[in-house]
Amino acid sequence: MTIPPNQEDGSGPTTAAAAIVPGPDWTLTFVLRNRGVHSGHWLLPRGDLAPEESAEQAARRHAAWQAGVRTGALAPTGIYEIRGHDDGQPYQVRLHVYRALRQCPTGELEHDTAGEAGVAELRQAHPHQVLPHPADMRVLNDAGLADYDPDLVGRLLAADGAVLTRVDRNE
Repeated sequence: MTIPPNQEDGSGPTTAAAAIVPGPDWTLTFVLRNRGVHSGHWLLPRGDLAPEESAEQAARRHAAWQAGVRTGALAPTGIYEIRGHDDGQPYQVRLHVYRALRQCPTGELEHDTAGEAGVAELRQAHPHQVLPHPADMRVLNDAGLADYDPDLVGRLLAADGAVLTRVDRNE
C-alpha cells in the first residue's frame, strides 16, 4: 500500500471525502472500485484530498471525476474514521461525507477517465439494490437514506477487517 500524498509519513490518517449524490427517482450514485483498499466494492464517489484542497472541494471533484456528475451545493453529513489492513499494511482514513442538495443524473463516463479513477462501473440505484461497502452502509443509515441492518453492517465490517467510528459526534 502506498502512502497517499496527504499522509506523508504514514503516521496519521489519510484525509478523504465522499459525496452522497442523489439521482432520479430517489436513487443514489455508486461506483464499483477496481483498485485500492476497497477494490471490488460499490462505494459512494470518494477520494483523497489534494494539497490545499478542502474536504468539500475534494468530494465535488471526485463525484465529477468518478461519476461524471456536477453536484452543485453540498451539505456536510458526517465525519468518520475507518481503520483496517490492506495486504497486511494498516490504513487509517478520516472520511468527510457530504450530500448533494439536488438530483444529479450521471453523464457519460469516458473509459479512460473511469480507468484513471479506479472505477469499473457506475450505477444510480436505490440503496436496497446495491450492497455497498459496509462503511458506506453505515454512512447511508446515519444520513437517513438507507435502512441496512446494523448487525449485518457490523458483521460485514468485521469480515472486511475494518473498524468504523463516527468522530463528529459522541457515539
